[in-house]
Amino acid sequence: MTFSLNPFYNKSIRRLRQMIHAIRTRDFSLHFALDKLHGEERLLAEEINAVVNEFREKTLQQESQYQYFDTLLNTVGDCLIVSDDKGHIHWMNRMAINSLCGFRISDIDNLAAVNSSLPQLMHDLRPGIKKVTKLRVRNGNNTEEKEFSITVTYFFDRGFYYKLYSLQNIHEVVQKSESEAQQQLVRVLTHEIMNSLTPIISLSDTIAEGMKDDSLSQEDITQALQAINRRSSGLLHFVENYRKLQHISTPQFSDVRLSELISDLRQLFPEPYFHFDLQEAEDTVHIDRSQIEQVLINLLKNAQEAVRDVEEKAITLSARADKSQHVILIKVEDNGCGIMPEVLDRIFVPFFTTKSNGSGIGLSICRQIVSLHGGTITASSTPGKNTVFSLQLPM
Repeated sequence: MTFSLNPFYNKSIRRLRQMIHAIRTRDFSLHFALDKLHGEERLLAEEINAVVNEFREKTLQQESQYQYFDTLLNTVGDCLIVSDDKGHIHWMNRMAINSLCGFRISDIDNLAAVNSSLPQLMHDLRPGIKKVTKLRVRNGNNTEEKEFSITVTYFFDRGFYYKLYSLQNIHEVVQKSESEAQQQLVRVLTHEIMNSLTPIISLSDTIAEGMKDDSLSQEDITQALQAINRRSSGLLHFVENYRKLQHISTPQFSDVRLSELISDLRQLFPEPYFHFDLQEAEDTVHIDRSQIEQVLINLLKNAQEAVRDVEEKAITLSARADKSQHVILIKVEDNGCGIMPEVLDRIFVPFFTTKSNGSGIGLSICRQIVSLHGGTITASSTPGKNTVFSLQLPM
């Protein structure tokens, strides 16, 4: 015995099949005329038309949104590359294509033509870590060597794992910063050296002239020589500090639990106005423990000096992990006298100090150490209220 469906069901199944095929092939021109349809047949055709129209609108919105972001990402000045976890490239923006190779490439390893060590550097890179390297990039028909800062962000899309690389040309920024830093350093060096040499030369001339006509007593000569000795010693101390600044050892990295680091600092600063706030005791950071301890001790001592004249002293060291960015955030905050804006801009300049007995190298060394760890250190302050030093270190 055989069964056959009536014409209505045959037409309905055929129309549903047409709708599914249209959606699958993204052909949204499908439309059923309604003028000759009635009853359930007309209602079904209306629903199919509505579904196809809805898919058409959503597809147009998605395509419009894609075009918007594609245009946006193609106008930025950074080279952007998206790859999967095996290094296969799925997308590059126009800057990456034009600057790096001149054409679209399929794999991270192909970037060896730009820099032989670049593919391995990118494979090894982790979120929260910034690497600086020199790349030979295209500029019209020529190539130029430029400094680039490279970072990576991980993301998931439809169950797949991707990496978004950002290669930022920092050549001009680095040159400008180096030039400004050198100018500031020369000004400070000139100031410090002249402060010592001027009185030495003046006193030497005075002694020489006095010995010619015997106008100086033995006591005058002794005092002048003692002054020369003091200024010479001060100049020698200055040179020794400069040598310290130039000879910071390479970090010896190891995984350190933040709780152990904080515990040691708590022992060194037992005063009740010191507060230590650690969110996760088990968090670890990949650092040279001795060097980072040196940085934090220096910051805590500076904070201690800042609150010296404050009646209700408060110094807080807080540490937390930002696991989404793979970084550890450490802050040292005090409620001391604060730092004026014109001073805040110069606190990391070598030998700049507002302290009568300061060397001016403490914060410079701190910044160098943090930089060698691939991190950053910044300062913010409200005069008369508080000062905050913020460290960001890769986990």
